[in-house]
Amino acid sequence: MGRHARFDREELLLAAAGEAAMGRSVTIQSLAAASGATVGSIYHRFESREEILGEAWLLAVRSFQSDFVPAVDAAATARQGLEAALTVPRWSRKNLALASLLALRRREDFLDERTPARLRREAAGINKFAMKVVGTFAARSRRSDLQCQTALIGMPYGAVRLFLPKQSPPAEIDDMIAAAYCAVMKAES
Repeated sequence: MGRHARFDREELLLAAAGEAAMGRSVTIQSLAAASGATVGSIYHRFESREEILGEAWLLAVRSFQSDFVPAVDAAATARQGLEAALTVPRWSRKNLALASLLALRRREDFLDERTPARLRREAAGINKFAMKVVGTFAARSRRSDLQCQTALIGMPYGAVRLFLPKQSPPAEIDDMIAAAYCAVMKAES
C-alpha cells in the first residue's frame, strides 16, 4: 500500500492562486515554497506550470459559479436577485485567494497557447451557462441584460475589488452593494 499524499491537487491550486493573487510569478519552485510540497510532488500531479495556472483560474471560476448561479437561478423577482448580488462579497470573504485572482487578474494571465487544449476548451465556454442564467433572470425580472449584469456582477465585483487581496471585504460593503443593486434594478430593498 502506498503512502497517503500530503498535498492534493486543490491545495496546490489554492497555493498557486494565492501567489498569483498577490502579483507574484507562479513557478514550480515558488509553488513548492508557498505550499511546502516538493517539486517532484507538484510534477507528479501536474504536467506543467501552464496546467497549474489554467487549473487555478478554472477552480476560481467554478467555485464562484457554484454559489452565484444557484442564487441567480432561485431569484424570481428583481428584489430577490439581491441575494445573488450579495454572493459576490460573501463568496469573496470565504475564498480570499480565489476572489483576488478573479477580481484582480485577467484570464489571459492564466491561459495562453501553452495551456493544455482541454483547459482552453473548458475556459472558452465556462461563463456561457452563468450568463444564460443571468439572461433568464433578466427576462423573469423584466429588466435588461445590461441592468442585471451590472447589478449582479459588475458593481459587486467592483466593490470587493477595493479590498482584495490585502483584506477581506468588510461586512459594511454588503449594504452599499444592496443600495447600488436596488438603484440599478430600480427595486426596493
